[in-house]
Amino acid sequence: MSTVIDTRLKITKEQIVKSSIISKRLGQYRKKAKENPIYISDNGNIDTVIISYDQFEKMYERLVELESKEEEILSDRIKQVEEHPELSAKWKNIRRNV
Repeated sequence: MSTVIDTRLKITKEQIVKSSIISKRLGQYRKKAKENPIYISDNGNIDTVIISYDQFEKMYERLVELESKEEEILSDRIKQVEEHPELSAKWKNIRRNV
């Protein structure tokens, strides 16, 4: 049994602001963005997000950490395949099963 994780963003109406309003009240929304992200919409579509520098820094650090782990995993897997090629599957065989 696998666990299902809800990865959808939870955005409130107050967090979505039209670009025309942002252009007039940027200072006000910069302050609000320190607590929660502000989603800027243009023609009804969200196209920009304002977040605090602390939030950005945390996201960036986590991204670097995950990329490093991914690199480790891939390096380990490549090493395993090089040492024991019989453990790997040929792409040609995998494609046929899809």
